[in-house]
Amino acid sequence: MALLYLLLTLMLFSYLADCDYVLPKPQYEEILVPRYGNATLPCQFSFIEGTYDLGFSWHREDIVEEIEVEDIYAYIQQTYEYKEPQLVYSFHKDKEDFDEQDYNYHGRVRVDTSEVSEGDLTLHMTNVDYPDEALYTCKAISPHGKGEIKMKLMIQEEEEPPVEMETIDNVTVARCVSAGWYKVPIVRWLNRREEDVSENSTVVVLEMMQNGNHRVSSTLSGVKSHEIYRCLIRDVKKARRARTFYRKLKKGALREYGEF
Repeated sequence: MALLYLLLTLMLFSYLADCDYVLPKPQYEEILVPRYGNATLPCQFSFIEGTYDLGFSWHREDIVEEIEVEDIYAYIQQTYEYKEPQLVYSFHKDKEDFDEQDYNYHGRVRVDTSEVSEGDLTLHMTNVDYPDEALYTCKAISPHGKGEIKMKLMIQEEEEPPVEMETIDNVTVARCVSAGWYKVPIVRWLNRREEDVSENSTVVVLEMMQNGNHRVSSTLSGVKSHEIYRCLIRDVKKARRARTFYRKLKKGALREYGEF
């Protein structure tokens, strides 16, 4: 009986591995935010008329990433632990409700309650960091309708702040200021031909947090008036991002077991 079960399982896996049809992945609006910056997650519904009979909430759930494996036993034996979405913000009975709010968001999120009656349920989040990367869902229900909006919040790996031309001591320079915070910031300057001209730049620390993260500005000298410059800022070391991984069997991995 066990042999028959294994045979049927391998047949199913073989069919799925060779199948050309792939379900499309859901597409979400992606909100990019500098590290330790503030995030705005938009949510608006036209059916909302007042707040008395309105209930709405914001939840977060982990981002799931697929990785391909060739080891069939690693694929079969994987465990996928479902986690209930965490409550970020809740509003019902004409008032905010923080009783069930996840502790990671205490004092960090808000909704402009003066705009709720007009259908604007936008969530504002402060001091965003890598653990905040997730899928966020805005749900609302009232006697006039219900709706749901989902989006993905991500931290920018590399920031590209606007470049401004300035004159210092009768010399024209290009300057950029980071919006994000970095442990060890690396600033690159590129011209329109994507050539690195960073050797003519300097970096100055504007602010420093107690945890040692910095916000910086950079000045590029020797610039040409007709040239276009880009300023790119990132941390010297990439942060480890929290993810839930799902093992996906690599196509063709079952061929060594023969055709069924």
